[in-house]
Amino acid sequence: MYMLKRSAAFITAAILSVIPITALAATGTQISSVSLYISSEIEAGESGSDVTVTSSSSKFSIDDVEVTNKPDEEWKDGSKPKLKVTLEAEDDYYFASGFSKGNVSLSGSDGTVSSVSRSSSELIVYITLDALEDDESDHELAVNNLEWDEENGTGYWDECEDANKYEVRLYRGSNAVTSVLTTTYTSYDFSSYMTNSGNYSFKVRGVYNSSNKGSWEESDSWYVSADVAEEISSKSSSGVSGPGSSTGTGAWLKDSTGWWYCNADKSYTISNWQYIDDCWYYFNKSGYMVTGWIHWNSIWYYCGESGAMLINTTTPDGYEVGSDGAWIQS
Repeated sequence: MYMLKRSAAFITAAILSVIPITALAATGTQISSVSLYISSEIEAGESGSDVTVTSSSSKFSIDDVEVTNKPDEEWKDGSKPKLKVTLEAEDDYYFASGFSKGNVSLSGSDGTVSSVSRSSSELIVYITLDALEDDESDHELAVNNLEWDEENGTGYWDECEDANKYEVRLYRGSNAVTSVLTTTYTSYDFSSYMTNSGNYSFKVRGVYNSSNKGSWEESDSWYVSADVAEEISSKSSSGVSGPGSSTGTGAWLKDSTGWWYCNADKSYTISNWQYIDDCWYYFNKSGYMVTGWIHWNSIWYYCGESGAMLINTTTPDGYEVGSDGAWIQS
């Protein structure tokens, strides 16, 4: 009996000795792809190397962002900033074996994934941003007429002719309430961030590309009492079940696959509708905005080229839709 026990223990040890440690550690749900949003403040002729990288995923966190080729003095025209981004898998998740640079998608500031280095709990992504261009004077990026809508906490500004998008940031007094947020619209709903009393203002600048950004413009200060702050922030909600529900605040983002909407809490809608800036949008199982006909809960709806659901009109292919967006079948 003693010899049998020793043999069984020896066999078990032998089996374990040939199983890679990483295989034993890789338990839980695998992460097979990641999406990163890059906001770069690096400009030709400047010495700063301010870059932030964010993600809407709850499966991993961004542990560190490093610019690996910082210049001794200033960035030159044509320079390509290089980033080393370290991701840490959350508990019960691990990065899939065979993870490659093709499994990483980027949005925000333009760039490409150079390579990745993986362990089950850590993924290092090396990114090269597009070449810097010192030609801001060629583009009109000034933003004017910043105003508050004091009914709902939304900031508005005039459209900038050459801006492809806008960067915005909310302040309470001299302190930043949000990080730099991005939108393609000329308004931003800050209501979910206005949770305390204080003097609020917001800043906006037009963005042509990662190397061409206008100057920050600041709105007038608006004093919000505790009661008003509670009323405004309570109007903001997220997580919708379809037409008829409301939405939280967030930002439109675009990558090589298409447009998606990042909510203020870094979540995003999948296989469902979301109400954004007075329009309904549908997002597929990967979280990307859908255009054209959508069959949802046995009803047909149509979303135009902008992604917004059409109402009270005729679709491009000749069908009538009603006030709720549903196809009117004759």
